[in-house]
Amino acid sequence: MVNLIPTCAECGSSVTDSLDAEVEEHGQLKRGKYVNSVWMCDECTEAQRDSNNDQRARKAGVASPADVSPNTPKADEADL
Repeated sequence: MVNLIPTCAECGSSVTDSLDAEVEEHGQLKRGKYVNSVWMCDECTEAQRDSNNDQRARKAGVASPADVSPNTPKADEADL
C-alpha cells in the first residue's frame, strides 16, 4: 500500500501544509512544511529552532580580557 500522506522527518507524525480545524482537533495530522526536500511538523521545527538558539547562546560564552578593547571602560566606571 502506498502512503500518500507525508511524515515528519523528526518524529514520524503525518504532516500536511493545509489542515482543516476539525482534523487538527482530532490530532490525526499535524501542520508542517516541506523545506529542503524534507517534511517537518511545526512542533519539531520549533524545537529545532529553540535548540539552535541554545547552542548559539552557549557558543557566545564569556569574553576574555583579550576580547575587550583596552579603551572600553569597566562596568563600574561607565555610570550604569
